[in-house]
Amino acid sequence: MSVFGLVRGIAVAASLLLPLVAVTAGAGELVDRATQAETLLRDNKPVQALAEMEAAFNAAWDKAPLGFSEALFVTERPAGFGMYTARPNAVFRPDEDLHVYSEPFGYGYGSAGESFSIGFTADFELRTPKGQILHAQTGFAEPGLTTRRRNKEFQVFITYNFQGLRPGDYILLTRLRDKNSDKVGSFELPFKVETPAP
Repeated sequence: MSVFGLVRGIAVAASLLLPLVAVTAGAGELVDRATQAETLLRDNKPVQALAEMEAAFNAAWDKAPLGFSEALFVTERPAGFGMYTARPNAVFRPDEDLHVYSEPFGYGYGSAGESFSIGFTADFELRTPKGQILHAQTGFAEPGLTTRRRNKEFQVFITYNFQGLRPGDYILLTRLRDKNSDKVGSFELPFKVETPAP
């Protein structure tokens, strides 16, 4: 993970976990590590300071629910984490592919020899704005990764294609079930199918 990614992740975790940290007995660990990092910086030991902050970030990460720092429609398959082009709107032609990009956080890590594994089972529901489920499927995809580090930069890219949808408004729910913990997270993306041009 880059230093920028670590700092960005710490900011995301801090903003999301502030209420949790305030009531958790383990909150002292985060404060202690941040204090130690400041001391190390004063002693001109930035690498050790970053290691302390990463340990604090890992502790906050493990306590976080499975959530998403990004979840949106994109124009095409991303080139990598954070390397996507957001779709300018959520209006689609009939039978057009829906490209969905998301960045989950708070997931667990499995053991893969000397490496870590990240993995999910994906479900979806296609709904009307009033909540009627038109189509649903569990376990339709299993995105994952094996890495030498506890990678925090993991993207999930899914292409949906719903044939025969009538013009109108819909809601697409994507749910990820973490293979390495009991955490489950989901997000909803509203979209519209336009009336075909005459």
